Amino acid sequence: MAVPTEPDLIVRGGVVLTLDGAGRRVSALAARGGRITALGDDREISALAGPHTRVLELEGRTAIPGFIESHNHPVFFGFALAAPVDAGSPPNDRIADIAERLAVAVREAPAGEWVRGFRYDHTLLADRRHPTRHDLDPVSPRHPVVLTHVTGHFCTVNSAALALLGITAATPDPPGGRIERDASGEATGVLVETAAFLVNSQLPRPDEETLAHALRLADREFLANGITTVHDTGTGLFGGTGELALYRRLSASGELRTRVRSYLAHQAFAGADGRMPTPGELGAASDGERFRLAGVKIIADGSIQGRTGCLAEGYHQHPDEHGMMLQSPERLAEMVADVDAAGWQAAVHGNGDAAIEAIVGAYRHVDSAARRHRIEHCQTVREDQLDRMAEQGVLASFFVKHVYYWGDGHRDLWLGPERARRISPLVSAHRRGIIYGLHSDTPVTPVPPLEGVWCAVARRTRDGHELGPEQAVDVERALRAYTVDAAHLTGEEGETGTLEAGKLADLAVLSDDPTAVTTEALRTLRVEATVVGGEVAWSATGELSPAL
Repeated sequence: MAVPTEPDLIVRGGVVLTLDGAGRRVSALAARGGRITALGDDREISALAGPHTRVLELEGRTAIPGFIESHNHPVFFGFALAAPVDAGSPPNDRIADIAERLAVAVREAPAGEWVRGFRYDHTLLADRRHPTRHDLDPVSPRHPVVLTHVTGHFCTVNSAALALLGITAATPDPPGGRIERDASGEATGVLVETAAFLVNSQLPRPDEETLAHALRLADREFLANGITTVHDTGTGLFGGTGELALYRRLSASGELRTRVRSYLAHQAFAGADGRMPTPGELGAASDGERFRLAGVKIIADGSIQGRTGCLAEGYHQHPDEHGMMLQSPERLAEMVADVDAAGWQAAVHGNGDAAIEAIVGAYRHVDSAARRHRIEHCQTVREDQLDRMAEQGVLASFFVKHVYYWGDGHRDLWLGPERARRISPLVSAHRRGIIYGLHSDTPVTPVPPLEGVWCAVARRTRDGHELGPEQAVDVERALRAYTVDAAHLTGEEGETGTLEAGKLADLAVLSDDPTAVTTEALRTLRVEATVVGGEVAWSATGELSPAL
C-alpha cells in the first residue's frame, strides 16, 4: 500500500515571509507530519493537495515564522490571569483602588485563606510608593494577604501574613534581600528580592490542578499572540520541582499547544549542597519537540525601576545607592561553573552593569560559545562588556519593552539621560555579531511580540519621547530576534525560526506585512491565526477551509 505524500496543510493566498538567509518571499507553503515540505506560488503548492489536505487561506494576509518568546514565566503569568485581585495599573490609579479590590476578594475568601494579588507597580501609582501593611490591614485584618509586584522582585504582605511568616522587628534581612522597616524598626510589609522569594516558598504550595489551570490560561494567551515557542526562564519558582512533571504531562497530552523550553530555577532544583542534577538525572533524554529542558536560570541582581538592579555608578536621584547583588561575584562564578559542568546552558538574570560585569566574569571560566550561555534582560550592558560578550560567545535576551514601559523613569529618576538612552543596546550588540532574542518577561509586561518589535524599531517611551534612537533596529532585524535568533538561544535554529522545507511548521498569520507598514502601525497589526506543527492551534475566527 502506497504511503500518502499529500500535505496535511496548505497555506496560500498571501505573503509568506520566510525570514530565511536569502529573505525569500513566496505566497504559499505546504506541510506534512508537522514539518514544512514545500514553498512556492499558489499554483504549484495547490497542485500538491490531495483529498485530505486542509487549507488555510491567507486572503492577502502575511504568514511569518511563529514568534519565539525567549524569556517568560508561564506559571506566574497564569496565576496573574487567574488572581482574585488585579493590582495592576491600569486599572488601579491609587493604592486605595487596590485596597478596594482586595476588600472584595477578602469577603469572598474562606476564613484564614491566603488572598493573592499580582501586578502592582509602585512607579505607576499616584502614591508613588509600595503599598504597606497599613494599607492592607484595614480591609484584611484576618486573612493573610500578599501582593506581588509586577517585576516579581518585591511583594507586600499584611500583618496577618507577617505573623504567619514569623517576620518581626528582630528578623534579620536574608542574604540578597531586605525587609523594609519603619522608623521604629517594625516591618512595613514590603519585602525585597530574596525576602520576597522567601514568601513564595512559604506560601501553601498550589496543587497540581491549580498549576495546570495557570499553564492552560497562559498557553491560550501565547497562542492568541502568535507565539509558538516560549522559554520558561524559571520553572519551579511557584510549584517547585513538580512543575517539571506537570509540563511533561500537559505537553504530551496536547493540553499545552505552545512548545516550551524550560530553564530550571536554580533555587528550586539545586541540591542541599547547592549543586544541580544533570539533564540525564532529570530525564531530559525522554523529552521531545513539544517540551524540552534547555538550561538553568540564575538571578544575579534585581530591577532598575525598583533600585535593586546592581549598578557600577549610583542611581541618578540616589547617587549613594547602587542596588544589590543576590549572589556575590564569587558565588555566582561557582554556580555558573557547576551548571556548566553538569551539562546545562546557563541563563543569568542581569539588569545593572555591575551585575553584568560579574556575569561576564563568571562566563570567562567556562566555554560560553559551546554551551550558548546567555544573559537575561542585559539592560544596562556597556560597550566594553559587549566586546567581551562577543569575544566569549555569550548570547543575550534583551527586555526591549523597558524602553516603552519604564523608559521615562530610567531617564528622569533611575539612570539619567545618558545611561537611559543605552538600555537594550540592540544596534551595539548586532554590530559585534552577538546573537540575541527579545522578550516581554510576561507578566511583567504584556505578551504581544508585535509590541516588542515596535519597541525595538521606534524606541519610544510611554510619554512619547524617543529614547536612544541610535539603538533602534529595522523591522526585519527585530522580527529575527523574535524568531530565528531566539531559536539560536536554545540551539534550535536548524529546526525552527524560519519558514523553510524540513523545518517545523510553526507560523503566525498577521493582518498585514510588518515590513510594509508604518512604524506606528506595527503595534496595531493583529494575529489572525497561529499554527504549531502544521496544526491550526488558534484562530481569530475559528475558520479553516475543508479538505480539497
